[in-house]
Amino acid sequence: MNWHYTIKILKRTTVFFLYIHLGLANVQAQTSTTEAPIHKAYVLDKTQGNQSQLKNINQNLEKTFNQQDTNSNRYWLSYGLYNQALIADFQNDKKQAESLIDRAIALLKSLENDAEAQALMAIQMGYSIRFKSYWAMMNLGRNASFHANRAVELNPNSIRTHLAVAINDFYTPKAFGGGKRVENSLKKALEVTPSKGSPTWGKVLVYELLVKHYRKLKQDQIAQDYLSQGLAEFPESELLLELK
Repeated sequence: MNWHYTIKILKRTTVFFLYIHLGLANVQAQTSTTEAPIHKAYVLDKTQGNQSQLKNINQNLEKTFNQQDTNSNRYWLSYGLYNQALIADFQNDKKQAESLIDRAIALLKSLENDAEAQALMAIQMGYSIRFKSYWAMMNLGRNASFHANRAVELNPNSIRTHLAVAINDFYTPKAFGGGKRVENSLKKALEVTPSKGSPTWGKVLVYELLVKHYRKLKQDQIAQDYLSQGLAEFPESELLLELK
């Protein structure tokens, strides 16, 4: 399967790209105090051309994780490292980006029965493909698909789990079976009612993929309807504004 296509969307991510709710009480409590600072740090580091904000946050997350290895602490550190990997990649430091994303993935491998962690890891694996050899890419592609499907099986009532499947399917060439699940998965994601205390990421990407999907099918009016709907909800989204 040609997984090179998966790189495109993952490389163009914004601050909205990843945030996973692990379904644990302590994760819900941490969401508002951890998500916003990481998002803010991402934007500042991208604007200022450095990694100082995310480095500082990740150092604190690392300390917390070393003091207590919980699913919650493991997840937030993984997410912080992933954001820093995106910034390092944006700054053309591929070696550092690869090191950061490899660590982010490794942190989540033990969370086999957590839907949101599985979704996060699936998308991280898709992103990490860009740094790997051909054979490693093939293996990562299969693993990304497996974990995305596993995420939906564990929790079909999550924007992120359906999004992970949609991303994987959208960037899989039709000759290799791609394009069969993207529309249904994205519509299911929009039907999900976010639970109180859960992270806020994901919905912008759902709209972006819907627009691209229908434009690919040359159904421009449907694509425009979803773009308008997305911009009404997220008027400052870079991803959606680029599609205008």
